[in-house]
Amino acid sequence: MNERDRNAYLATKALQIRINSLRATTAAGSGHPTSCLSMADMIAVLFCDVLRYDYAHPDNPNNDRLVLSKGHSVPAVYAALHGLGVITEQELLSYRRIDSPLEGHPTPRFAYNEAATGSLGQGLSIGLGMALNARHEGLDYRTYVMMGDGEMAEGSVWEAAALAAHERVDNLIGFVDCNRL
Repeated sequence: MNERDRNAYLATKALQIRINSLRATTAAGSGHPTSCLSMADMIAVLFCDVLRYDYAHPDNPNNDRLVLSKGHSVPAVYAALHGLGVITEQELLSYRRIDSPLEGHPTPRFAYNEAATGSLGQGLSIGLGMALNARHEGLDYRTYVMMGDGEMAEGSVWEAAALAAHERVDNLIGFVDCNRL
């Protein structure tokens, strides 16, 4: 696929993520749709072009990890998984229902969520632990952490970044969604 076609494909996937994030939060009557909209392009690139992940085996120890530090934007992840055929339309629209594993913030109750997140500022520390575990266990997975610009003032983010630099961690990738909110 040439670069132009690839960019068009990813733009289409990002649009689908935006639409399905809105559909899920509307069906729930709650959620944080604007946070989903602002990161849809990054999620599309991660899920459709970057992540090395065996969706048939979410417990595969070599699957890449995604920690959603801005956990309130998890509908975008659910929308991406729906676009990949991992979850059904019915499951997507069950977001935040009491009997649904698709909760308002990521929890391990849903097999594809790596960690419970929600308090802004904790995701990079969690991701650093996962990245260090890969090194310790001799695994080659990468850990991606999606952070919001609002949490960049949290000291724990910078402590984790400093420790990652000190430990020369090369399998931890942090993204910041700069939506100014």
